[in-house]
Amino acid sequence: MLVNLQKRYLVRTASLSSFVRNLKRRLRLGIQEFNICFVDDKVIRNLNLTFRRKDKATDVLSFPWNEAAGPLQARRRPSSRRRRRGGITNFLGDVVISVQTARRNAGEEGHSTLNEIRWLILHGVLHLLGYDHEHDTGEMMALELALREQLGVAGHRRKSKSKGKTQKSKVKAGII
Repeated sequence: MLVNLQKRYLVRTASLSSFVRNLKRRLRLGIQEFNICFVDDKVIRNLNLTFRRKDKATDVLSFPWNEAAGPLQARRRPSSRRRRRGGITNFLGDVVISVQTARRNAGEEGHSTLNEIRWLILHGVLHLLGYDHEHDTGEMMALELALREQLGVAGHRRKSKSKGKTQKSKVKAGII
């Protein structure tokens, strides 16, 4: 489910729904589901402070429903994650994305906001599956880069040569 709770930018969910279907197919998630919620910087900053004790806006946060399964279990056998919690089965969790931060990041990196949001969805879903780039030895990043290429959103972050200079996004103002 895609939910847009921010009002600043129009988010075209049709192309993102197609991307999510393709992502689910690539990850062999079958009937497993997750939510994607689009918010503004204020909301994600509050979530980041509440759940991670970091008082700043971020681009994406993931809230796994069941943190017991590890990434290899989820990747190889999605049915192994079919556990019941509060009467809900096959639910991975929620991915929350700040559209404001995604738009800013895209402008700084020189690609579209839509591409940035697709990257963030992919990144967030991998976290829901138990991957953790902060504690693994590169498995999550390798998988993420491979999936980006397979899903047609390949690309790499540019290293900024000078601080303060950014490129403007090629996306029409206010529409993603």
